[in-house]
Amino acid sequence: MNSRAVSLPITFLLASIFALSPLAIDLYLPTIPAIARDFSVPVQQLAITVSLYILGLSFGQFCGGPLSDYWGRRPVLFGGLAIFFVASLILAFAESLEVFWFARVLQAVGGGFASVVVPAIIRDNTEGQATAKLFALFALIALITIFAPAIAPALGTLLYTLSGWRAVFVALAAYASVVLLATWRFLHVTDASALQGPAQSLLQRYRHVLRHRVAMRYVLVQGLTFAVMMTFLVNSAVVYMEHYGQSETVFSILFAANIVTLAIANRVNNYLLNTLPAAKILYGAVMLQGLACLGLLLVTPFNPPLWLVVGLIVVSVGALGGVMGNTQACCLHFFPKHSGIASALLGSGQYLIGALVSALSTRFVSDQLWPMTITMALCSVLALIVLPRPSLYARQVEADSYAEAH
Repeated sequence: MNSRAVSLPITFLLASIFALSPLAIDLYLPTIPAIARDFSVPVQQLAITVSLYILGLSFGQFCGGPLSDYWGRRPVLFGGLAIFFVASLILAFAESLEVFWFARVLQAVGGGFASVVVPAIIRDNTEGQATAKLFALFALIALITIFAPAIAPALGTLLYTLSGWRAVFVALAAYASVVLLATWRFLHVTDASALQGPAQSLLQRYRHVLRHRVAMRYVLVQGLTFAVMMTFLVNSAVVYMEHYGQSETVFSILFAANIVTLAIANRVNNYLLNTLPAAKILYGAVMLQGLACLGLLLVTPFNPPLWLVVGLIVVSVGALGGVMGNTQACCLHFFPKHSGIASALLGSGQYLIGALVSALSTRFVSDQLWPMTITMALCSVLALIVLPRPSLYARQVEADSYAEAH
């Protein structure tokens, strides 16, 4: 596999792997109130399972990345898909909140193992700006990852209407089994022996990556900007359905508006990469998200109309179309021999920060906007503070190139 010769079926296959966790997060969102009623618990006790999933996803990526460096991409991918499949079936037949919580974490670990190999595969075959362009060239990966959650709440509503909430998790199990069979048959990637750099322990490899201060700032930026979207996700049912009294169908439509904007931003990012460095596009996207989140916070005390809240959320979530691929490209550029571990830190850091921040926002049991808007604003402002300026990134690239040459 290389950046110039990637077949369309393989592109679809990588996209289907990448879409696994967005589906698992978003498909059941409209059914959260129904699950809470079945288990006779407050809806917040089910809303937090979104954060639990992200926490498990973080752990799965943290462990799966280095394992894929040692064992190869395929074994880690297959193991993750198998775990996801089993956990989805457990969720489908869960009879208590405790079992549901456990299975969601297990499902997330499997999803983390599977998803962490995709950016590692891309980095195995590219350098620097070419990595950003390959993320853009993998438009189907981005778009399917985007459109999967766009249709997921609507599909979840349909499954719930036809067969109850348990059908949602049966569908996830079926999806994982299809992806597992397809990857087993068609996906052939770099062998583990070809990924080995200098003989180092796992601790030494992690230390090497963690000591790169500029790269770690990109890890924090990705986590904080993702936490903005996660905060919206875990509070979306409460805000749109409880606070504004919208139905499951309207909720799905409002949710899809965020994803459509994200898709448009992804295509704009793809176009801009032809003329601008990834670091500059990233700076503008983080700035845009910060402005939208601050605007949302400022209108919160005035009981804003639904259309204004939806519009500001759409911008804050859509800005991620210019963030995610570019933070990965900027960070992974520094680690040609440790792409699995660097990818694991990016993914696990993103999901760990997102899980902890969004879970904190659910601790304030309220059907008001302020827990969500305060959290989103804080995360976006911190991301802008931490983000390396494009000039700093360019200097660090030059310094690393010089050090490697000498």
